[in-house]
Amino acid sequence: MDFELVTIRVVHILVGVIWTGSAIFMAAILDPRLRALGPDVHRKVTDALYLPLRFVLEGGGAITILVGIVLVFRLQRIDDLFDTNWGWAITIGLVTSVIAHGTGVFALSTLKRLRGVEDDATATRLSDRATTLARMTAVLVTVAVVTMAAARFVG
Repeated sequence: MDFELVTIRVVHILVGVIWTGSAIFMAAILDPRLRALGPDVHRKVTDALYLPLRFVLEGGGAITILVGIVLVFRLQRIDDLFDTNWGWAITIGLVTSVIAHGTGVFALSTLKRLRGVEDDATATRLSDRATTLARMTAVLVTVAVVTMAAARFVG
């Protein structure tokens, strides 16, 4: 057993689960409940959670992606990325992960702007934008997880 390879895989999967779970929790559970409670509550909770969410969503996404790239190189399968079903699944997962990370960063920057807004109309507009971006992120990160999990079985 290759301890280094096992460690890289565990880190990739563990951090990826935290990133994915957090993105889905935020989009499917937290955000709808905050929106239902109104802009004032939404701003207060967003203010309180902004830094931990940023750490988990931005940091977790970046670590997952970088460790995943290291894993592909460590497996010495870089030449398979466009030549095998495994490679295509990993490539699709990587691309959707990068896009998900980008939409997540935009969602968090929108939430950051929401923190200082006093006007309810502006707060609602920013909240709507953050909701859309958070949902996109959750869908994309789910696609990434599914394609990468399937990679093992398709090639």
